[in-house]
Amino acid sequence: MKKIAFIVNPISGTGHKEAIMEYVKGIFVPSRGYESEIYITKGPGDVYEAAKRYSSNGYDIVVAVGGDGTVNQVAKGLINSNTKLAVIPVGSGNGLARHLKIPLSYHRAVDVILEEKVQLIDAGKINDEIFFCTAGLGFEAVIGDRFNSSGTRGLITYMEFCAKEYVNYRREEYKIRIPGYEYDTKAFLITFANCAQWGNNVFIAPDANISDGMIDVVIWKRAPLVTMPLLTAGLFLKTIQYSEFIDTFRCKEVKITRQSEGLIQFDGESRIMEQEIEVSVLHHAVKAIVPAEFDIISYAKNIVPHLKEMLPKIEDFPNSIKIQ
Repeated sequence: MKKIAFIVNPISGTGHKEAIMEYVKGIFVPSRGYESEIYITKGPGDVYEAAKRYSSNGYDIVVAVGGDGTVNQVAKGLINSNTKLAVIPVGSGNGLARHLKIPLSYHRAVDVILEEKVQLIDAGKINDEIFFCTAGLGFEAVIGDRFNSSGTRGLITYMEFCAKEYVNYRREEYKIRIPGYEYDTKAFLITFANCAQWGNNVFIAPDANISDGMIDVVIWKRAPLVTMPLLTAGLFLKTIQYSEFIDTFRCKEVKITRQSEGLIQFDGESRIMEQEIEVSVLHHAVKAIVPAEFDIISYAKNIVPHLKEMLPKIEDFPNSIKIQ
């Protein structure tokens, strides 16, 4: 009997929570080999503690039902354990779920859990905070903080905040130290990408790999107003890395010094962090359940030997004409 727990954030994203809970209650039942439990979170620090508790109690799978912030806290509670992370995405951005190709339909996300294909994924660490999707400084962190304080969610709201804050935002100066390389620059924003996107299919680091033990560091140096439509299009078309205003590095660790302490964002959450920033990678930190890829060769190997039995025999069709 497999033990599976669903940690549900009742305030993330929009609707469907009750329907999801009813659906999983009917799927993960003893007759199918599951002992299930649903836990409704009560506050921000509650998610991590619940995930850690389920892991310590020997649960096979813990499912995060929420957005990137919820997934972050659940995954953090499962680091270096044998408990598998699964996701039913119901957030506003769903960056990690989209990167891992987990369906946004909860019915199909449940199908992924049932298949139980596992991929080892990395975690990023920015000072004392863990992230699984992206973390960042500068304009990105400011927008993330405003977005978190807003009463509404979604891509349209996010874009509205970008437009409003862009007018008054001033670039900061950073000293960036990557092993073997030092880089001083003024930057509009700096993103540390474990995943390819911020969420909503907005790709800040299209080539990022969540399992390679590396972080993609994206330095957006300038953002002239006249170029913003083209740069924005590049985020959706996965071409932003080719812009003359973007520098990208791939590394295992990076140190950044800014002029003073300030905001950072990590997986959709924000907080004030010190002047000195250190980013590193926890390689293969979590076992994540991801969609199984359709392998046509394996499928053919499995199906061809049985074709003869599957095809109807001619005597099953007495009215048919047998052609010699």
